[in-house]
Amino acid sequence: MPSSVSPPLGRKTLVECVGVALGAIVVSAYLHSPWLSPNIYSDIWSFWSRPWVAAGQVPYSSSSAFLEYPPVSGVLLYGSRVVGGIIAGVVGGLYAGYYISFSAFSVAAAAVLGWSTWRLAKALGVTLNPLYFLLPSMFVYGVYNFDLFDALFIVLTLQLFVERRRDLSAVALGAAIATKFVGAVLLPILLMELAGWKVRVRYLVVTALCGAVFFVPIAIYNWGYFSQFLSFYSNWGLEDAWYIWIFIDQFSSAAKWFGIVLLAVLLLRIYTLKIRLVPKSFLAIGAYFLATYIYAPQFNLTLIPLAAVLAVTTPVIYTWELFNALIILTWFWYPNPTHAWTLPQAMALLRSASLALLGMSVAAAEGHSVVKWLRHPSLGGPSLTTPGQTTLDSPTASKKSTEDSA
Repeated sequence: MPSSVSPPLGRKTLVECVGVALGAIVVSAYLHSPWLSPNIYSDIWSFWSRPWVAAGQVPYSSSSAFLEYPPVSGVLLYGSRVVGGIIAGVVGGLYAGYYISFSAFSVAAAAVLGWSTWRLAKALGVTLNPLYFLLPSMFVYGVYNFDLFDALFIVLTLQLFVERRRDLSAVALGAAIATKFVGAVLLPILLMELAGWKVRVRYLVVTALCGAVFFVPIAIYNWGYFSQFLSFYSNWGLEDAWYIWIFIDQFSSAAKWFGIVLLAVLLLRIYTLKIRLVPKSFLAIGAYFLATYIYAPQFNLTLIPLAAVLAVTTPVIYTWELFNALIILTWFWYPNPTHAWTLPQAMALLRSASLALLGMSVAAAEGHSVVKWLRHPSLGGPSLTTPGQTTLDSPTASKKSTEDSA
């Protein structure tokens, strides 16, 4: 990535952020489009191949309309089908309309993502490099699944939180969790950033209520969906998880328990680190990716905006992204690409190693070397503030927040 970094306060950087993010997603829409031959595989086509999607059935409405993603993802999928049906006669068919609609939603999400990333950097008073939106995953996985929207909600959560618009931040977090569950790892971090149990309970309740808006209708109309959802994932094997090379068996129960324990250990350590909000959020999401038994390559989109705000300079970010892009580009070379000793899983292993090194680099930049990482937080680590500054929820900061909202 070029070393020139623009100040986050200028409108020029805003235009760059939005423009670069938009450009990447437009190119991604072209690379996955049905009019390009050959094109790059996209889950959008996989969804369409399900009869209930092509027929316009509402997701979650019956056992035959099962969708393995939380409800905001279902809203996006169904919305693309409905709008696609309206414009089908103009664009040349139902699938064309569906694909264009999903791409249009993705382009809109990219624009807001660029804006929100800029706002987050501006609120933090840090530098920002918009060119991180040109990393390979933006092109290869931008118009691919629902992760771009998840990235948007997560950045909005952090932006609104730093701007002290806590209720709106909680709403965004609820929407993030209702899109992809990974956003849930941020909740303890955000609650610990708040001062006072009343404020924390309010944030938790608003987050839960926002999630309930999406989940409760499913519970009322089709309660059986939740058991179907649990059954689906309990029977799903390891997918692009680095420890397939240890357990070999894709459906190993021991491997899944290994991932759960690893996640608990990593998150417990990260939650006790005395570092700033965005680096801690980056590390928590990265820990989830390293520990989960499903680390699909499109997940990287969630971390790219945070890497842009952190202006990560370590070269390992390139290997992390390169190996991630190569997973899908080598996927169809094998009849069983989820097995160990295949190129896609070799790429997944190297990607995870790169992410681990990237996480260590982010922690080191916050004053936590590998040695300090293993130490109890009371034995070392920088303070959340520098001399003369206050935390977001110190008495001084709280007084200013009250004045600002009056």
